[in-house]
Amino acid sequence: MSEVLLVYGDEPQRMEEVKGAFLTSYTTLNVRMFDSESSPRSICEAMNEQSLFGDVSVLYIANPPIIKKTAKQSLGEWQQVYDALLTYNGESPILLMYHESIDKRIQANKALLAAIRHEECHKLKGQDLLTWVTAYCKKNGYTITRDGMLYLQHVLELWQDVPVSFLRTEFDRYFLQLGKTKKITEDFLRENSSDYGAKNIFAFKDALLQKNAAVLMELFPFMLSYKEIDRALSYIESQLRLQLMVSECRAYGMSEAETVAYMKDNGSTVKPYPIKLAYSAARSVTIPALAGLLRQLYEIIRLGRMGEGQLIRVRDACLTYCLSEEEKI
Repeated sequence: MSEVLLVYGDEPQRMEEVKGAFLTSYTTLNVRMFDSESSPRSICEAMNEQSLFGDVSVLYIANPPIIKKTAKQSLGEWQQVYDALLTYNGESPILLMYHESIDKRIQANKALLAAIRHEECHKLKGQDLLTWVTAYCKKNGYTITRDGMLYLQHVLELWQDVPVSFLRTEFDRYFLQLGKTKKITEDFLRENSSDYGAKNIFAFKDALLQKNAAVLMELFPFMLSYKEIDRALSYIESQLRLQLMVSECRAYGMSEAETVAYMKDNGSTVKPYPIKLAYSAARSVTIPALAGLLRQLYEIIRLGRMGEGQLIRVRDACLTYCLSEEEKI
């Protein structure tokens, strides 16, 4: 029995990778293309004719309407393709590409998935996305240093639903820039990564802690027009809250390692790397001013969620903090 593979999901780049691997394993065969506009009868004939005439080809079928959206949906004339796949034992490999998710609760879909090999390519998040990045770099002969990976993880926390296609394009550019330098570091990522939303918010937070009013003024137009400003402010508030806690620990004479251990012992789920960044930034933090800024942000966020806030107040609060005097700790 020849191989039948159904590739489906909402992550086109990963689907293309699986497709490429499948077709590469059959480079000696011709590829016959079909899609949702093709005649179901012609597809069934192609599935059967090889055993009669020895004309073996890869059958590539894009988005065939054989997946049900509802239990009562009729497949119409595509039912014959669905039935043929359930019992297929021909010689030609078949690749089915379906660029949507599949409702596995529907019995017909469940039966199809049970009958043929399938691979779901869903959008990657969190550690799965970082694992993909690591594997892609390794495939191309590059590695990401520990600080580079921690920085990337920290930035991507902000950008939900990151397309793998974007990351692939981004890292392809890095490979060209790096040339014979095979390590991707935090410094390189900070200098060369694209100015997507998460990076700008990340840079905004850093500039605020460094009291760099000039950079803040450059970023304010972006921040005030950001389509998910509430999420951006919540992130900044959480990072400033962490900064305040770490700064207070340092002010009491605790080392970085002691601060990490103290927060872990008290139930904190914050990883060591963000604490390391906050501990380093604590040298220039004015604790009373930072506490005051946090109180203002709490109020701005609260009023914003009630539809009463004015985002321009964020700018005023941040610039006031930049003017606060240094506190030696």
